[in-house]
This record gives sequence, C-alpha cells and structure tokens, in this order.
Amino acid sequence: MLIATTPRAMEMLPDDWAEKLSPEAVLETCRDALTRVDPAQRRAWRACRQIEALHDPGRSARLAYSLLEDPALPEHRDWPEGQIVYVHAPLRRPMSRRGQVVNLHGVEVELYAFPNDRRLRGLRRFTGKSDALNAWRQWLAEAGSDFEPDESSLQRQLMRYVPEQKWIVRLRVDGRPRGGGETKSKRIAVRCTAPAACRTLLRRHQQLSRAAPHPDGVCAPAAVGANPADGVLAIEWARGDTLLETLRERPAGDVLRSVATLLRRFHVLSIDDLIEHRTHHVQVRVSSAAIDLAAACPDRRARFEALRSDVNHRLSALPRTDAVTLHNDFHWNQLRIKRERFTVLDFERLARGDAWIDAANFATQLCMLGHRPQLNVRVDQGRAWALEFLHAWERGGGAAPDRERLRLYSCLSLLELARGMMRHVRPGWRDLAVRCLEAAEAELGGRGLTGDVA
Repeated sequence: MLIATTPRAMEMLPDDWAEKLSPEAVLETCRDALTRVDPAQRRAWRACRQIEALHDPGRSARLAYSLLEDPALPEHRDWPEGQIVYVHAPLRRPMSRRGQVVNLHGVEVELYAFPNDRRLRGLRRFTGKSDALNAWRQWLAEAGSDFEPDESSLQRQLMRYVPEQKWIVRLRVDGRPRGGGETKSKRIAVRCTAPAACRTLLRRHQQLSRAAPHPDGVCAPAAVGANPADGVLAIEWARGDTLLETLRERPAGDVLRSVATLLRRFHVLSIDDLIEHRTHHVQVRVSSAAIDLAAACPDRRARFEALRSDVNHRLSALPRTDAVTLHNDFHWNQLRIKRERFTVLDFERLARGDAWIDAANFATQLCMLGHRPQLNVRVDQGRAWALEFLHAWERGGGAAPDRERLRLYSCLSLLELARGMMRHVRPGWRDLAVRCLEAAEAELGGRGLTGDVA
C-alpha cells in the first residue's frame, strides 16, 4: 500500500551519498529510529554490514544491510541471524506504508525492515521457517514425491538480495520416504521476483528441461515448484564447482573445449517465444552502459562517449547473421561442474541473436579475471584461458571466424562488466572501470584480445 501524497519530482541523489549512507550511519539510525523492530533487539545490534547495492548514477541508490548482534558473524549467516534492512535514496513520492522516512546525515531516505519490500511482496509469505517448509511440502506433493522433510533439519542461507528486484535463498533439508528408508538431503534454490518475471522464468526452466536432455547435452536445473502470484520460484540446487575452481584443478584446455561444445549445443536449442536481439538492441545496451559509466566517472566522460559513438557506428555496418538461442549473459560464474556434467544457470535474458554475443562475453570476462584482485587470477592466466576458449570455439565450428564481431561484442561486454560492478558498488569498481575502458579502446585499435586470436 502506498501513502497518498502530492506527486512531485524525485530529488536527485547527492554526490556524497556513499558516505552519508555508510554502514556506521545506518547502524546508528536503525538503533534509534527503526520503529518496526522491538527496542530491546535494536539495542543489541553492534555492527552493520552492507550486503548489496543498486546505484543508478545521479538518480537513486538502493542499499541493503545486515544488522548484527555479533560483529564476527560469517557473511553467509547475514540472514536469518541478522536483521536485514534497506534504504532507498532519495525519497520517492508516493511511498510505501511498509517503510519509514529517516534522516541519514541530512539525506531523507526510505527505510524498510526485511521482509518488508516495496515490490517483492511475496517475501512476507515465505521468509518464515515454517512458511518455507510448508511451501516445499506442497511442491513435493504436487510432484507426487513421498519424501518427508525433517523440520528440525531445515537450513536457510541467503544467496542474494537486491532490494525491489530479487531475493535468492538456498534451502537444505534432510528427510526420508514416508514408508521408511535411507535419510537423504535435498537442496533447492528459491527466488522471489516480480510475478511477471517469475512466470517468464518458470516457463524458461520448463522449456529448457524439455529442450535440453542431459548428460550428453545442455543441463539446466529443473523447476521444483512455484507460487507465481507471489513471484516465488523454486528450482533444483545446482551442485558442483564453479568454472574458476575447475580450471584450477583440471587441464584448462580440456575444460574450455567442453565449454565451447556446451555453448554450441545451447545455441541450437529450440525455445519458443524468444525476442530476437537485433543490432539496434545491442546499440541500446552499449549506449546505456556507456552513459551510466560516463555519469559515474565524469573525469572520463569524453572517452566513454567517444567509445559509445565508435562502437555503435561500426555495429551498424555489420551484416545480418543467422540467429541462435542466446543465453545473453554467459560467463564463468554461470556454470556448475560436477565430474563431466556442466549445468548452465540464470535464464533471465534468453533471446535470439548472434552467437558471437555469448562467445565474446565469455572470453572477455575470462580475460578480465586478472583485473579483479579478489578472484586471485594472474592477468596472463585469464588472457590465456580466454584465447584457449576462442580457439576451441572457432575450431569446433561454434561460428565462422569474424574478428569485427568479436571486437565489437567484446567492447559491449567490457562496458557492461564495468557498469555492473559500478551499479552494485563492488570493491574496486573504479579501477576496473578504467581497465575496461582501456581494454575496449585497445580492441577498437586492433591491439586487444581480438588481435591475439590466431
């Protein structure tokens, strides 16, 4: 429900918003003023940890925090042990009654105590432990399963919460068949989004389950259950290692050849009702990322604007090519690998389009691993993996060699990687944005990754 107020234009986000919305400021304000939480619980909070952000440069920011009684609590226990809150700055009109207005160092913001969320209303009917277990039991019954969960064994782990956009939690429970038998554990991933997005994603998982038989082809997690009206979707938990872990443990050439084969098989899947991603769609993505980065990095505005103009001009000259089923966000962290089984994740952006969009994004993201210190990959190692993948992709007939497509789609990938790190306020995003800008300029000048592909 929204508070009825006189509509007015939303104020602009102040330049020093990050300092004013610091965890220290949020902790102080929530202890004093978060009226939806009992005062005794508020007084027990000793620390505040920022867990997510979504920044729209110059316009707004949504930031989620975990309020903790124990500052040493591991990050994977931010919820349910911690109390999650999020702020939206600046203040919007009208505003949801489930939030409250507070002042953080002179900035009026909206403050919401989880599970209250302006848009993800299904959270309120799922985040309780008994509610989660009852929903899982219902999904098991609808599937004809006789598995009986042991309520005392239920574990919940927050994987991601982007306020007003998505919430993802892993559930694990032990149980056994009703007639008796061996105790087994089950894991599912439950996500809450807007109802329309939930219905689309449910349909995509159902389509992929029919179109992608495994283990010889593409493996996609099956949908376990859904409450579409609440925006809640449950899918199988994909067990296995990330690609990065696998590359460190196995011969990289073998692994990357398997990925190239997997991507080729994905591209020939038959999926109904996908939007065709044409050149103008790519140009819009380039422009959107470059404009946001120019706003966030005003000292490099001219370079981002020149890059946008050059890339979009050259995209206009590309001839049409056959469209394939695109993952459209295919990168190293979208795979889980267990022995010889490769599971593909995240189907929110499926489309029809140029196969080089997926291949260039995958290679570019590998190449940039060395510029993300927290991942502990050498610059030369990431670049070698990218080249190994591209060689396997072209040798296997993933797409005809086309240096211009690879070059331009790599620029798109670099811009969107930098913009994603900036929007979610990841550590070191400014340095990475500069690296991505320099890499994209090198690509256009023939000195980048594309120039090294034999």
